[in-house]
Amino acid sequence: MKISASDQVATWLTALPPQTKKRVRTALRSLARGRGDIKGLQGDLEGFSRLRIGGIRVLFRQTSTREFRLEYANTRDVVYEMFRQFLAAQDD
Repeated sequence: MKISASDQVATWLTALPPQTKKRVRTALRSLARGRGDIKGLQGDLEGFSRLRIGGIRVLFRQTSTREFRLEYANTRDVVYEMFRQFLAAQDD
């Protein structure tokens, strides 16, 4: 599987401390193999899934049978609300 990332995810990932960045990159490699703590989202975020990495959530969607698109990433306490705001801003 191929993984692509939004600008938000790419910027967020580069700002992480080295140990956290290593954990996230390992989890993303597992995602490419279809493994990890993955759960489909419901409600207004249906169509997206989340990858849980401790207190971090990476929200993504499968764009084709061979590609995942990382849409948004942040800590668990803010990721869902910020992603909703991000989507609303794109609709405007």
